[in-house]
Amino acid sequence: MLKHMIFQWLLRVFALNRRRDYVLKPIAVLTIFVILFIAVSVLLLGQNWRSLPASIATAAVVQFPFTTLAFAMVTYMDRMQSDLADLAMTDMLTGLPNRRSFVVKAGQAQAKGEVGFVLIIDADHFKRINDTFGHAVGDRCLQAIANRMNDVRRPEDLIGRIGGEEFGAFLPFCTMEEVHRIGGRLCGAILINLPEERDPLRLTLSVGAAETKPFEMIEAAVSRADEALYAAKSGGRARLVVWSRSAMDKVA
Repeated sequence: MLKHMIFQWLLRVFALNRRRDYVLKPIAVLTIFVILFIAVSVLLLGQNWRSLPASIATAAVVQFPFTTLAFAMVTYMDRMQSDLADLAMTDMLTGLPNRRSFVVKAGQAQAKGEVGFVLIIDADHFKRINDTFGHAVGDRCLQAIANRMNDVRRPEDLIGRIGGEEFGAFLPFCTMEEVHRIGGRLCGAILINLPEERDPLRLTLSVGAAETKPFEMIEAAVSRADEALYAAKSGGRARLVVWSRSAMDKVA
């Protein structure tokens, strides 16, 4: 644990991530090097002050390539670690955040008081599509769903692939009118052209929505949205159902 903390600290301190880092951090390291060199040369070795400039210049020239290499290696390791972290939080097929990433980000937004709506989106008859056309076509369907979600989302909305053919969205500060508008666009048929088929494949989505509540865990809203999704499936699919006690009583 301590080694990991030290490693993270070194990356944070020495990695060159911003433009100003390329100037400020090398200058800071050079300044510290000069101060230490002078302290050792004068206090420990008793070197004459007059000969210090030449000694400092020689030492700086010698250490410059090693310092440059060190900065380059630390920066590379920091970026590689960042890329690996992104991969761990991303669904590789669709490019959307995976379930873990979506829940964490939505939970963080909810914790800040960003009350809104959670949507759970599920592809209708997806198993039948996989069984009939194969998994390659199923993958194309999932990518098409991700594209549809990106097309209808607002800039502040969070979206992700929850798992399988199920997707999620968190719409902060969203009104009921906006939920019905966005949900309606999601439920519209997605047409996917298949080389072997004369007619395009028609894919539809069912959407369950639930309003979030202040100071509750995001998982609670996800659970209500799941109930609403079940109601949408039971009601004929290709539709949006917003969670309410009366709507759920009708399904039960």
